[in-house]
Amino acid sequence: MGSKILYSVLIMIVLTACGSSKKVSKHEEQMKTAPQWVKTRPINGMYYIGIAKVNKSSYPNNYIESAKRIALNDLASEISVQIQSNSIVSSFENNTGYRSEFSRYIKMEMTKDLSGYQQQGSFETDEMYMVYYRLSKAKWAEIQAKKKKAAADRAITAFNQAQKDKSELNYISAINYSINALLELKKYWNESVYYTVEEQQKRLDIDIREFIVTTLTSIKLVYKPSKLILNSKNNFNEKLIVSVENDKMQKLSGFPFKVNYRKNSIPYQNTFYSKSTDVIVEVNSVHYKQNDIYVFLELEKNKVLRIKNEDKKLLKFISDAFQTNTIKIPVSFVLPRIYISSNKNESPYYHYLKDAVQQSLGKNDFIVVDSKKNAELFFKINIHESSPNSTTKILSSYLSYSIEVKNKAKRTVYTYSSEKYKGVDYNIESAKEKSYVKAAEDINGSSFKKLMQAIIQ
Repeated sequence: MGSKILYSVLIMIVLTACGSSKKVSKHEEQMKTAPQWVKTRPINGMYYIGIAKVNKSSYPNNYIESAKRIALNDLASEISVQIQSNSIVSSFENNTGYRSEFSRYIKMEMTKDLSGYQQQGSFETDEMYMVYYRLSKAKWAEIQAKKKKAAADRAITAFNQAQKDKSELNYISAINYSINALLELKKYWNESVYYTVEEQQKRLDIDIREFIVTTLTSIKLVYKPSKLILNSKNNFNEKLIVSVENDKMQKLSGFPFKVNYRKNSIPYQNTFYSKSTDVIVEVNSVHYKQNDIYVFLELEKNKVLRIKNEDKKLLKFISDAFQTNTIKIPVSFVLPRIYISSNKNESPYYHYLKDAVQQSLGKNDFIVVDSKKNAELFFKINIHESSPNSTTKILSSYLSYSIEVKNKAKRTVYTYSSEKYKGVDYNIESAKEKSYVKAAEDINGSSFKKLMQAIIQ
């Protein structure tokens, strides 16, 4: 019984081995009919060659299309990208990273635009599929020359429009036309592109590049005053006069610029557009603090240079040429001089309140003066006292006050009414004094923020 089982196993092994042998033999038999290019890659100095081999099991539904794509990529890899020493790529950007980025771009574009190639053959077995393409180098050079000429013609048209727009001070349009002109030539930045000007051959690519850089570097934000001073005379509002000008001090329209500062303690930002006349920007309700107050002014570069994300790396030199650093315009406050008076000037305890008010105002940079003539605001403290009759030895005195602030035009700009403050002592005068001291302590803790807001906003 055991020998029968062993015999059966041996028979199965022999049959399996024979099957494998037949399969391998079939593939080898098919390969015998393969053309020479399948066995040895052709070498021909007149052609670019692309060959691909794919396993059918890896691409069961589209192995023919996949092989074609791989073969054409192989063909494109034989076309070298030479960067001429006087090209934009070499003369303007010498770093290796930029040159590598450009070379990758050209390779991708070449693969997308590949034309003029011919299929030289294909070969197929049960397991794999191979295809062979080639492209005449002379044919490729002819195709490229036609494409380069067409691109140059489009670039010249756009460049002419850019120069016309600039002469008419339409700089936004001039910038965009010139960038488009340069992008028309992007595939040829690694070589020279010529055009004829007054019967002379000139470098089109270099002229466009220089036009863009010269145009962008001539643009600047002009503003006045150089420092904003906010005071009671201008009601703490100031006008910022802004224009965008070229190097000939000619005003340019359509440039977006951003103004931002803290307004009423909240960040404020707005975009304005330059005109052929000055742009008036109202600066008001600036959040007060005792130092480092600025209004920020900046040209919005990304709204001027309309460059697609895919082109930003290659056009970095354009962005670098357009300097739009944020301008910091300092702001200073000159707070109004204040004269303090009261309905209780003669009270022996009034000085507690007056001193507390003076200290609180001084903390916020207000200047307190002793003469009405020198004042711009008039701070009136109206004090109300009451001392109810008491049958006990412990006596109480109550104090409340109100504040009214008026300007020179006698317009009320601020009012405030306090709570009641209680002073207790065996002596009524001591009780009064204690009520004044309590009120003064409360004033010392006040920052008069509402007064500040009422004055400067």
